Amino acid sequence: MTRIIILLGPLLLAACATPALPGGFEEEQSWFDARVEEGASADDAPAAIPDKLPSISAEQLRQSAADVLEARDAVSADERATREPGSDTEAYAEEARQRAEPPNPID
Repeated sequence: MTRIIILLGPLLLAACATPALPGGFEEEQSWFDARVEEGASADDAPAAIPDKLPSISAEQLRQSAADVLEARDAVSADERATREPGSDTEAYAEEARQRAEPPNPID
């Protein structure tokens, strides 16, 4: 008996925590009922999923990619031109060592 309560406890908790569907279960299943009334089999998948995006040709995609790469190169060139000259490796390592030193102990 204890095992049944232990096993059913999480199931009952999940059932109580499940939110109600807006409009009820029947409204959420109306699209399926309409397909069945039209004679569609529940086993048949739709022939195609409608695409809401406009169709774009391969050439338009290539041109768009080229435009993006060109803009990227321009931004990179501007960034390199305005970047301050970096310090050499030894100076960077020394700064890192100073930052990595632990603080003096508190007495």
